[in-house]
Amino acid sequence: MAKPAKPQSNRPGYFIVIEGSDGSGKSTLARRLAIALKKKGHKVCPVREPGGTRLSERVRHVLLHVRETISPRAELFLYLASRAQLIDDVIRPALKRGEIVIADRFSLSTFAYQAAGRGLPLFQVAGSDQFARDGVAPDLTIVLAVSEKDAEKRMKAMGNVPDRIERESKPFHRRVRRFYEWWASRKTAHVIFDSTAGQDEVFEEAMWEISKRLSR
Repeated sequence: MAKPAKPQSNRPGYFIVIEGSDGSGKSTLARRLAIALKKKGHKVCPVREPGGTRLSERVRHVLLHVRETISPRAELFLYLASRAQLIDDVIRPALKRGEIVIADRFSLSTFAYQAAGRGLPLFQVAGSDQFARDGVAPDLTIVLAVSEKDAEKRMKAMGNVPDRIERESKPFHRRVRRFYEWWASRKTAHVIFDSTAGQDEVFEEAMWEISKRLSR
């Protein structure tokens, strides 16, 4: 049996992932971090999942906006196909150029939504994700925790038409949130912030954490 590929060093670049359930404020934080790090003189490559390449954006449309039913396994492989293309076309080249990559979602979203949410076996999901990543792994993952009440309030305030995932049931999103908190609490490369503290407070904490790690 072939041995699993070892994670490859991201040096000279640095790979940051912002994670959280819908309504946690992760996309806002990712944008603010990218702007702040650019002002500090860093070369920053912001990406989002699914998406980020022509092919991946087409997959994003299928995943989030088609009305037909997508089976959990098919959904998993669509997300992974988008990730593999994004890594090959954007993330790996940016890291090799020494840039800071800031991703709005990555592998942890797959574990939370397709394993915890959909009920697919976590070890099979993780193995498939490992193959799709081809050795690329985050240096730091920031997870934003949010309560069910606050998440619903924020989603309504945004006024957007809910996509296919956002329309899922409350029990589905509850499983996703619980998984995020459980996973982040046991991983040293992950930090978890309470997003109810406020956007400015979370941003300042995230910048402090990133600056501390970059200085190493």
